[in-house]
Amino acid sequence: MPAAPDGFRVAAAEAAAGAGGVPVDLVGVPMGVLIGGSPGSGESSGQGGRAPDRRVSAELLRFGSGTCQVVLPEWRPAIAVSVPTEQLQRSTGLGPEELRSARLSVVINPEAVHDRELGLRDWQAEIPAARGRRRGRRQLR
Repeated sequence: MPAAPDGFRVAAAEAAAGAGGVPVDLVGVPMGVLIGGSPGSGESSGQGGRAPDRRVSAELLRFGSGTCQVVLPEWRPAIAVSVPTEQLQRSTGLGPEELRSARLSVVINPEAVHDRELGLRDWQAEIPAARGRRRGRRQLR
């Protein structure tokens, strides 16, 4: 294989030769690393070797007229995921004010690498119980 000016063909030929000149099949070898990713154990995997979908908490970061931003701390705590506001309201049955104070949860694919692979579905909302106010003040003596 002739050497390319950038040396890529030479490097590819050396990699294909492998250690000690033994040929190595590069097809199917992962060429990248997912930062923060870890290989899952085969025992906990569902059908097709994929971990089963899981319900996780969702924190509403921003409520907008068209899109809401939520964070899924159990998936990626530093990434905000966009969710259509209409979908969130329709799924939970809550209005804007109720959504702002609700504890949200959603079913996701925990092995998703990108937010578009999450498969967000089955949104649920729990409205925290309002703390009761005392009807009167206790007088200090």
